Order: sequence, then C-alpha cells, then structure tokens
Amino acid sequence: MADFLHPAARLLLWGGWAVAVEIAAPLPLMLPAVALATAFLFSAVRQHGFRLLRRTRWLLLVLFVAYALSQPGTPLMPAWGWAGPTVEGVEAGAWRVARLVMLLGGLAVLLASTERRQLIYGLYVLARPLCWLGFDRRVFAVRLGLVLDYAEAARPGSWRELFETASEDSGQPDRLVLPVQRWQIRDSLVILAALLLLLGVVWA
Repeated sequence: MADFLHPAARLLLWGGWAVAVEIAAPLPLMLPAVALATAFLFSAVRQHGFRLLRRTRWLLLVLFVAYALSQPGTPLMPAWGWAGPTVEGVEAGAWRVARLVMLLGGLAVLLASTERRQLIYGLYVLARPLCWLGFDRRVFAVRLGLVLDYAEAARPGSWRELFETASEDSGQPDRLVLPVQRWQIRDSLVILAALLLLLGVVWA
C-alpha cells in the first residue's frame, strides 16, 4: 500500500477505522478484529503494534481497573463490599480495553505501511481547509517534521533534553521536502467503499 493509496486517503481510512471500532456493537466488531488479526501476520505491523501496546500498557490497565471498580452492578467479590469490582464493570472495562487495542492495531497498520514523510504530507493535504481560517500548514508540516526527527533521535528518558534542544536554534533546515502524490480515482473509490463498510458495521 506504499504507493497504491494517497497518504491522505490512508489517514482517512484510519479515522474511519477508529470510528467503527468505537461505535460498533460487539458482534459486528468481530469482523474488524479478524481483519486486524490477519494484518498482524506481517512482521512490520507486529513490530509497530507491540511497541504501541508496550507504551500504553499502564493506560490500558488503569482504564480496566477504573471501569471494573466504578460501574454499578453485581459484585464480583461480595466479600470486598463496595470496594470490589462488579461483573458489569469488568465486562465494560474489557470491552474498552479491547476497542483501544484495536484502535492501536489500526494505527500500527498505518505506521507500517506509511513512511513518516508520507504521514506529514497526508496531514498537510488534509489541513488545506484550515487555510481559510489563517492556518499556515507549511509551517505546521516543517515543525511536525522537526519534532518527529527529534523524538526519533531522543534517548529514553531524555525528554527534557529534547525540549531544550527543540527550543534552541540547532541549525536544522527550515524546509521540509515531502513526497508529493496525486489523488487518484482509486483513492476516492477506496474511501467510498470504506464509508459503505463503516455504515454497514454501525447499522448491523
């Protein structure tokens, strides 16, 4: 998919994936889950996916515990009284974590199939309507590229150094060369097909 789809189309597809994963009922959600499991057969997707899960593992755990302890319902451990989890809370927490994991899985597919400069170019294209409001998308693209370069080069635990370096004049170029790609008919067809699938998942 590196050259088959426009970067902006890939970002739109991921946005549609996020919407479908968030609002789909449990039974229709199985179809995207099977598609995601198939994508994880590729090593590049697995690499990005496991990295995202490793970085968000504590957030997922906190969300699960919060849902398990805050939702009213049948006590899972009656001896714990009001401080114990409920059956409904555990179920809600499990579904919340599952949806977030699928959301991250879709992001892993996007990152594995799209280079960093292509992602920036996709955001640059999608930000075009904001120019009517005075938004300078060229400056945004350059700054985003520099931030991603700094973030990739930064060592773990060196975020303070990252911000200090980014705030200084480090001699980085004020230009960013992006791989321009024309929007094709196939991009529109893929977006239309994805929209129809999204409607089918939502209404199922």
